[in-house]
Amino acid sequence: MDLSIWAAKFFGSVVGVLISMVMVAPKNTRNGAYRILLAPIAGVIFAPAAQSVLWFLQGSTIEHHMAASCFTGFSCWFILEFTARMLSSEEWLRRLLEEVLRLRGDKGGGDGPATGK
Repeated sequence: MDLSIWAAKFFGSVVGVLISMVMVAPKNTRNGAYRILLAPIAGVIFAPAAQSVLWFLQGSTIEHHMAASCFTGFSCWFILEFTARMLSSEEWLRRLLEEVLRLRGDKGGGDGPATGK
């Protein structure tokens, strides 16, 4: 593959990450560093998959590769950021744990949460 296509994919994914930082600012410096390091790499890797799924990104020109990697750079950030914010939220984790315990308690056929006896 031509080096210009790889450069276009990397540049497009960096632009996607920068757009994501403008849309929703990172919570802290570490979060921003993760975004800058991981999302461009994911954008380059997953750009061909985005091109095969979305018809308007299909094509072999540099512009198509750049648009696909921009889309995937932004999308990969969104998935990573959403997961990170959910896992760092104590309230979300508490609700998830309560739901898991409720479901495990209902498996025993009882009418309430498990008592541990």
